[in-house]
Amino acid sequence: MDKKRETFLFGAGAVIDWNGPTTPDLTELIRKSGFTLKDSDVKITEFIYQRLRKCGYADSEVNFETIINVVEELIIYNSEFNKHKRTPSLLKSFLSENELCNIYNYSIRGGKRVHGYEIQVLNGLDFDYSRPAYYDENPNQYFLQFLLAELLAQICNKVAQYSWNTTSCCHVDKECINSRNFRNWLKKIHQTSILRLYTLNYDNLFKCLLEEDNILCFDGFFKNENRYSRTDVLKISFDTESNIHYNLHGSAYWKVLSTDKNQLPNPEIVQLKGIHLSMNDNVATMQIEKGKSIHVTNIITGYQKSQKTKLTPFRQFHSAFDKDCYTADKITIIGYSFNDEHINEALKIALRYNIDLKIEIVDPKFRENSMDRILSSMFSPFIETGQMNPKTISENIVSYFEDKIRAYNMCFSDYLVYQANKN
Repeated sequence: MDKKRETFLFGAGAVIDWNGPTTPDLTELIRKSGFTLKDSDVKITEFIYQRLRKCGYADSEVNFETIINVVEELIIYNSEFNKHKRTPSLLKSFLSENELCNIYNYSIRGGKRVHGYEIQVLNGLDFDYSRPAYYDENPNQYFLQFLLAELLAQICNKVAQYSWNTTSCCHVDKECINSRNFRNWLKKIHQTSILRLYTLNYDNLFKCLLEEDNILCFDGFFKNENRYSRTDVLKISFDTESNIHYNLHGSAYWKVLSTDKNQLPNPEIVQLKGIHLSMNDNVATMQIEKGKSIHVTNIITGYQKSQKTKLTPFRQFHSAFDKDCYTADKITIIGYSFNDEHINEALKIALRYNIDLKIEIVDPKFRENSMDRILSSMFSPFIETGQMNPKTISENIVSYFEDKIRAYNMCFSDYLVYQANKN
C-alpha cells in the first residue's frame, strides 16, 4: 500500500512547550544586545525599537525581526552611500542624518579608511572580533555588519539553550511528557505516512526526538566526518519519498563560509556538528538585487527573507515545501502566525490545486487574534466553495470550508494530549 503524505509546518509557537523563546522573548533579548549609541548607554537596537514605536508602528509590528530589518536596511543604505549616489532607503522616513551619525559608534584602527582597515567598537576601544575589511566595505557598512552578526549570535545562543543535542551534551529532555507525546503522535502517523517536516525555527529539536524512535529524517546535507557538511542539492530536489526535516529560515547549527577554495568571495552555507557563533566568521556579502548588498547569514529574519531564500539551501528547501504542499494529503500547521507571505503563497496555491488537501491549524490564540477573519480573507479566493461555513466540533475545535480546514484553539502540548486520547 502506498503511504500517504503528511506535511508539517512548525512556527515559533511549536517549541514553547520545550522552553523555546517566544517572539516577545527574542525581542527583549535583541533590545538589550549589540552596541551602544555614541556617548550613551542606550543600545542601538533599543533606540531603533523606540523610534519605530514613536513613528506609529503598532506594538505587534515592532519585534526582533523589525529591529533586525532596520539594521539590514542600514547596511544596504551604506553599501552604496557616497557623495554622488545614495541608495533609496526606508530609513529616511524616520531617521535623520544626525541620528544616523550617533549610531556609528566606532573608530578606525590606525585612523585610515583604506583597503584592509580594521574598526574598533566601541569608539576608541579594542574590538576582539575586529578583522581587516578586504571586500570594499565602507566603515559604516562594516560596523553594521558586525552589529548584525552580534544580534544573530545572540539568537543562536538562545536556540542552543533548549535544542543543543550532541553525544557529549544534550539540553533536550527527550523523555518529558511533551516529548513522549510528540514521539508517539508522529510514530503513529509514520506507520501509514511519509513525514515531511518543515520548521521556521532555528533548531533541529523535532528531528532529534524522532531519532529516539529510529525515525530518521534527511535534513538536506551530506553526512560525513569532516568539520562541515555541504548541501545535498540533488537529494532535496528529487527525493520525495524520504522522511525529511528542513529548516526553511536557517539553523543555529549552520555556518557561512565567506570565500571559496580559491579565496574568492563566493559565500556558501554549510552544516556543522555543533553551534557556531557568527561573530567568529568573516563577513560574507553578495548582491541578489543590483545595488543592494545583503549579509549572508546562517539564519534569515527581518524583511529580506524573500531575497535570502534565493540562496542555497533555502531555495531548494522552499521548492520542496511547495511540492509537498501540492501533493500532501494533510498539512498540520503548529504555532505559525501567517505573517510570512512566501509561506502563505504555497498554502494558497495548494488549496487551489490540491483538491483533497486537509489542513489542521494549532494555535492557542486562534480565537483571541481573530484568526478566522484572517483565514477568510487569505484562503477564501483559493477554495472552490469560497464559503467559511464554520462548524463547532467542540469548545476549542472549529472546522471551516466544509471541514477542509480545522482549527484547534490550544497550545501544542494540549493538542498532543488530544491526539493521544483520540487514539
